[in-house]
Amino acid sequence: MLRKSIVMMALAAAFTMNVSAVQIEVPKWQPPVPGVDASIPANAYENYSHINKKAIQEAEIFSAKVQKNVETPKIAIEKVFKEKTGLAQAVKLGEFSESTVILLHEGKHNIRLSVPNISLRGDTVDSKSSDGPLFVVRGYTSILMVGPPHAKEFSKHMHNEGVYTYPGLENASWQILKAKTHMMYTEFTPKNTNTTYGITYLGGGDVKEPYQDKIAEVVMSNYIIPSIEPLSGLDNYSHVKHWDNFSYRIPKKAKLVSEALEDNKYEVRTYEDVGVKIRVLRFRIDPNIVDKSLAKKQIFSFLNKYGDLEAPTQYATVWNNGIPGFLIDRYKPNGESYLRHFIKDSEYYYSYRIDYDESKSPYKHKQLRDMVEYAGFDNAESLRKEPQWRISDSHKKKLDADSIFNPWYMKWIEILTQ
Repeated sequence: MLRKSIVMMALAAAFTMNVSAVQIEVPKWQPPVPGVDASIPANAYENYSHINKKAIQEAEIFSAKVQKNVETPKIAIEKVFKEKTGLAQAVKLGEFSESTVILLHEGKHNIRLSVPNISLRGDTVDSKSSDGPLFVVRGYTSILMVGPPHAKEFSKHMHNEGVYTYPGLENASWQILKAKTHMMYTEFTPKNTNTTYGITYLGGGDVKEPYQDKIAEVVMSNYIIPSIEPLSGLDNYSHVKHWDNFSYRIPKKAKLVSEALEDNKYEVRTYEDVGVKIRVLRFRIDPNIVDKSLAKKQIFSFLNKYGDLEAPTQYATVWNNGIPGFLIDRYKPNGESYLRHFIKDSEYYYSYRIDYDESKSPYKHKQLRDMVEYAGFDNAESLRKEPQWRISDSHKKKLDADSIFNPWYMKWIEILTQ
């Protein structure tokens, strides 16, 4: 089983194969940007799998425990785990390999970035500037804050700072706090814009933590900074469609081929393009049923439905203007691939599905993925007023009752927004 897990890691690593490495340049006499590793491919952020040896061990233990408990299955999920050997381990590895993607496109904002962390909670907080809100995402051992420049008060306590250059960015600088808590801040202006952004990333770097085993400066320098890009490129090949409050993108050449009601429940719009089939569907939320947009629910449903447990599959919570959706990305170069995105507002669940074959399609994998990530809502500002939790109610209650988890998080938000 361990050997198969290692094979899965090797397959996932294939996503990042690229001859170019991370090249963060600094002017003469400036300190080097901490954490930069030239052995890491410049497109490593496109690999949304993040599994270490500890995660593999935990997945194998979980799988063994499940198999023991389902020898005499009593409920439906136990029957599924019993019938499908390997499903339990694949589901757990899927949970460990989650990542986070941030999209901002309100007002003059127009940016995307990613980080290899799980998302447990997201908050929208007021910035001290007039340049819009700050978006904060909480993981188990990490905090990511994105928006207008911030952390001015806390910058007085930084241990080091400098400037750097990176393709697509101007006026880029960094600051770092390297103590018991590692924290790094970067500020930059994307080329050909007048909008300046600030990103703070805090991560402890616990090597035993399967969700995040790299310290803040490594994640910032090798994953976050290389992933920063404007969303304007989407306009070259796709345009926005609306379904009441819901907005999504489709390729400009895609044709609407049908609108239908399926199973007296699902409203479905179907589009087609060369080598691409798109289904956008919605159905009403049932408050008596567990939230179908949560990561664990989506990972289990996908792997149970499609099988192929050792194919490299990527999972990401996508925060679009502060509203979370969950994305599943199974990419097979020059083969049949899938993209699945699931999101909700106060009334409906929305599912955006693409089946495609890159060898037959005029669009590359990353183009289609970037397009799918854009799915969101026109009234995001009103939807995000409350904290956006990405875990089940029972898990949330445990964390709410924890004397450290939320107080620690809220204290950092208070400090960083000064």
